Amino acid sequence: KHSRIWKIMKIEEFRVRIKVYAPAPEVWNELVTWKNQGKWMALTRVEASHVGPADSSIGTTIEAFTGIGKFGILDRMKVTEWNPPKFCKVDHYGRFIKGIGTFELTEENGVTVFDWFEEIKAPKALLLLLKPFILIAVYASLRKFARGFSSS
Repeated sequence: KHSRIWKIMKIEEFRVRIKVYAPAPEVWNELVTWKNQGKWMALTRVEASHVGPADSSIGTTIEAFTGIGKFGILDRMKVTEWNPPKFCKVDHYGRFIKGIGTFELTEENGVTVFDWFEEIKAPKALLLLLKPFILIAVYASLRKFARGFSSS
């Protein structure tokens, strides 16, 4: 069932999995309320053409700025697949970040596994340099997201 955990990733692939102690629909609703992602994603501000889960769908556009002050990078995305409360896929189409991103939720006995995946097109040397830091930041951010459900 979780054999992909042991799959060796290519340098352009990024994957983080965490458990969230809440039902998948609850996790989904918070996850796709795009404007809230800045509350738990490290150093990130998010804007979207739709701002709540009821309004999001294929075609929703999202802009995420990650950085400090004016120094950072803008990630532009468009939702290309939408299957609530289980799966969302985006295409990254910004100037510097291109590729795909997905998140998938699976639930068992009220515990949701959140699988975050990105495949980024960039120079391999840059990816080799940044990958460990990106994975650490995303892991810490997703843990913060998951902790938000512990008091619910």
